[in-house]
Parts: sequence; structure tokens; C-alpha cells
Amino acid sequence: MTKVLISILNWHGADKTLDCVQSVRRSILPGTLQCDIRVVDNGSGAAQVEALKAGLPSDVALVVNPVNTGFTGGQNLNIRHALANGYDYVFLLNNDTVVDPRAIAEIIREMSSDPRCGAASPVIARLGNRDIVDFCGAIHEWRNIDTLRPSSLADAPRFLSAHADQVWAVGTALMLKVAALREVGVLDERMFAYYEDDDMGARLIAGGWRTRIVLSAVVEHACFDGDMYQRQPYFFYLMTRNAIFFALKHVPSGYRKGLRLRYIDRSLVMAEKLFSQGHADKAHACMLGLADGLAGIGGAPVLDRPVPLWVRALRPLSRAWNARR
Repeated sequence: MTKVLISILNWHGADKTLDCVQSVRRSILPGTLQCDIRVVDNGSGAAQVEALKAGLPSDVALVVNPVNTGFTGGQNLNIRHALANGYDYVFLLNNDTVVDPRAIAEIIREMSSDPRCGAASPVIARLGNRDIVDFCGAIHEWRNIDTLRPSSLADAPRFLSAHADQVWAVGTALMLKVAALREVGVLDERMFAYYEDDDMGARLIAGGWRTRIVLSAVVEHACFDGDMYQRQPYFFYLMTRNAIFFALKHVPSGYRKGLRLRYIDRSLVMAEKLFSQGHADKAHACMLGLADGLAGIGGAPVLDRPVPLWVRALRPLSRAWNARR
């Protein structure tokens, strides 16, 4: 019997979480596959916990985390449970996803065919519109410290074949092999949220594990579909800080020249864009993320504090430098 733990994290989204659980329960599974569901409420408060208790089926476990420990801390509760309780796989699912009935079985079938497949993702399509594909594979492009992805779903087979040992997957619907996790470790809790999937993908590659994108499996996701600049300040803090964490940890030696300076420039350019659009609070968060990323300060965002003087002093220098480029 192959055992899979389905890990769903709730944070102020009980209705979506219950819908996600029901989609998993509609999965068509072979008799050799056992799937158990554990929902972690990540510090949402009593009302959310009561809604989950009232709505979850009796065979779905609910873990109440008293504080919000982020995507990484919340999911690690279930990852560690899988490691300690004889599971073969753990499937990390965003709570705003809907899982196709055949997806889990298809993912396990493909992973089982490759002993060095440590992770896999379905195609991530837009919730309610499968014609919009948000993810079908990615690799890290180190020269420009960027991400390359297939141009379309039709291009995905060629792209994935050409980069078979370099592929990584987003954390939206990420199946992880427990044997691989025993080697490379759990999610990096310094990151709290964002870039933890990049980090996991890079660690798997470094450990000789492959990540597959299962094109025959689909999970729909309520992907953010607005102007990026409308996101909350904590997003800009975490994206800035964790990009620096990721780069300092994983960029190969041949591409590290001036690495910190490049991230100082990138972060300040983003802050200036936010200031120019009237988002001073988001620019502030971005600059705090820069300072904490370089200082190695991880964990939950703390945004109600001043930006260090050295970061503020670099703003006019960055503006002058970029005006001349």
C-alpha cells in the first residue's frame, strides 16, 4: 500500500478549504493507494477553527496551530507528520485549489516510474477556466537570476524534455517523495512564505533528485489575477527578502560576482516604482525586505519599524545610477 498525506493549510479561508477537501475526496484512486487528509489552521482564530470543525468530514484530521507560522511552518507540521508516520508521499495543496479526480493517481503513477523523482506537480490551471494555464514547468536561469518557463502548454513537452534534470515546481500543488525529504530536509522556515518552492526545487536538484510536471494531471487554482502592485505590503517584503535568501544560498559560483549589489539595485528599483505609484507603505516594506535579506533575518514580516539609514541613503544613489543607464 502506497500512503499519501494530503496537506492543506488554512488561513482565514475556511470556505475555500472545505471546497478543496471535497475535491480531494472525489479523487479516483486505485486500491493500492491510501490518501489521508490533514488540514492545518494557521493561527486564524476561533471562528475559523469552529467553521472547519463543523464542515470537515470525520475522517479528515484538523491541526490547530495557535500562531501563523507561514506557509513553511504550517506545511512543515504535516511534512514532519508524514516523515514520522510511514507515509511515502506528502501532497502540499493551496486551500484555494480544486483537484481533478484523476490528478493524484496520475502524479503517483508517474513518480513511481522514476526512483529519483523526488517531486512532481500537475498542470496548474486557472480556477473555472482550464484554458488558462498558470504553470506547466520552470527552470532557474542563473545568468540573469531569472526563471524560464514553457511558452505554452503545447511547448511544455519539448521544454521539459530539454531540461529534464533542471525542472522545479511551484508549491501550489506539490507532491513530494518522503525519501527525498529525508535527504534534503523540510521547507525553509526562515522564508515564511514565497520562494520556499524555488528553494526546495534547487535542493532537490543539488541532491540528484528530479522534479516532474505531470501533464496528464490538472489542479485548478484561484491565481491572483490583478495588478501586482495591488498586493499587500507583506508580499513585497517577503518577495524581496526571500529572493535574496534564495540567491545567496543557490546561485552557482560562476554567477555570484556582484550578487549583493545586484539585489540592492533590484530592490531599490522596485521600491522607486512603488513610491511613484503612491504605494509608500509597500515601498517601505520592500526596503525592509532588502535590509533583512542581506542581514539574514527570517521569519514572519514585521513592517511597523523604520527602514535602516543605510538603505535610505542608497535611494538617491540608485536613482542617479539608473537614470544614466
